[in-house]
Amino acid sequence: MMRLPWYGKTVPHAVLDILRGCNCRCANCYNSAQPCAKSLDTLKSELAVIRAARNVTTISLSGGEPLMHPQILDIIAWLRSEGLKASMLTNGILFDEALAGKLHAAGLDFVTFHIQKGQVRPDCDDESVDAVRCEKGRIARAHGIYPAIVETIRADDAEGFAALGRFLRAAPEFEYALVTVARDFAAINPDVAESEPDRAPMLAALAREGYRPAVFVGGSVRRDLPRWYVLQSAQAVGADGRERAWNMVRPGLVERLFLWGYAILCRRSVHWVRSTSAKAKVRLLLNGLFGGRFSTLAFALRAIVAGWAVREKHIVVQYPPRSLGGGRIEVCDNCPDATVRGGRLRPLCLADTGAEAWCG
Repeated sequence: MMRLPWYGKTVPHAVLDILRGCNCRCANCYNSAQPCAKSLDTLKSELAVIRAARNVTTISLSGGEPLMHPQILDIIAWLRSEGLKASMLTNGILFDEALAGKLHAAGLDFVTFHIQKGQVRPDCDDESVDAVRCEKGRIARAHGIYPAIVETIRADDAEGFAALGRFLRAAPEFEYALVTVARDFAAINPDVAESEPDRAPMLAALAREGYRPAVFVGGSVRRDLPRWYVLQSAQAVGADGRERAWNMVRPGLVERLFLWGYAILCRRSVHWVRSTSAKAKVRLLLNGLFGGRFSTLAFALRAIVAGWAVREKHIVVQYPPRSLGGGRIEVCDNCPDATVRGGRLRPLCLADTGAEAWCG
C-alpha cells in the first residue's frame, strides 16, 4: 500500500460543521450538541482557521443535517466564490429534484448520502434502503452533482462490509463509498488503553467482493498503521450496463510520482477529481504500464478494444480513534476530516467530546 502524501499544509480537505438538529436518527451518531445553526460570519471565521493550517481545495459541509440550514445555498455559493469545491454529507431526506437543481446552481460538486438500515427516517425502511439510495444517486447525477454513499459498520461485521461492496458493484449511480467503523466516542477514556480493532474481518470480506487496499492514511502515533484504507477497483460495463470485467487496482509508479511530486511542489495534495470513462482508461493504462499489475493493463486494453465504459469503484474505510492510555488518544494522522472547535482544528469525530462552545 502507498501512504497518501497528506501532511501539514498539504492536506487538501476539511469540514465545516454548520449546524445541529436532524430529521433522522442514527444508532451511532456522535453529535451531542444542542440544535442550532452557525451564521455565515462564523463559518467565514472558521474557514480562515482552516486555511491558516491547510491549503484546502475541498470543504465538506456536515452537521446535523446540512440541508436544514436556512442559508445552505448561500454557504455553498460562498465556498465556490472562495475557489473551493463544495461537498456535503446528508441523510438525503430533503434531497429531491427541485432542491438538487438549486444545489447545483449554487455550486455543489459532491454529495455523500447516509442512508442505511437501522435509521429512523420517514422516507424508507430497511427493505427499501437500496432503492432509495439509487434514486437519490440518480437525481444527483441528473443535476451534475457527483454522488457517494456512507455507512457506519461495526469492525467485526464482515457481512456488513460485504453487502456494501456488493451494492457498490451493482449500483451504476455510485462509484465511491465511505465506511466509518462504529464505536461509542463518548466512552473514550484517554487514561485507559484500548486494543486495536481486528481488521481481518473487514479486509477478508471486501477482498471476496473484489476490493483490496491500495492507499492508506496512518495514525497520529503509528504512521505505518492504517486508520484510513482506500480500496481501489475498476469495472468495465457494456452498452447494456452489465459488468464485463473487474480489476483490483494498486498504485503504479506514475501515480506515486504524481501524488508525491504534486504535494511537494505545490504544497497541496490532490483530493478529488471527477472521473470519466476516458480518464479512467488512460489512468489504468499508465498504471499497468508503469508499476501496477499486468492484469490492470490487460483490463484497460480489453475495455478500449471492446468499447466498454469504465467506472472506478472505490471504498474508503475509516477506523475510529482509540485511547493509548496515559492521557493520549490516537487519531488519523493530520485528520483529513478535521473541523474547527475553539479556534483550532480537531478531528470531527471527537469535536463534541471537549468543553468548547459549539455555536457562534
